[in-house]
Amino acid sequence: MLPCQKTCPNYYEGCHKNCANWMLFQSRQKEQREAKKAYLRYHMTRCTQAVHQLEGLQVRRQVW
Repeated sequence: MLPCQKTCPNYYEGCHKNCANWMLFQSRQKEQREAKKAYLRYHMTRCTQAVHQLEGLQVRRQVW
């Protein structure tokens, strides 16, 4: 089900394929997804670095 199906007065079956509002909605969604991915990618690398640094500080028993 399309999000504009109930709110758009110009809705008809298959109109989303050439609707300017739908294309704009899709491009905004894509930008938001890319921004979220970039945010997660940045913070995952930061968290990974912190974990590796903390593991390096731990005292380890020698295994014989």
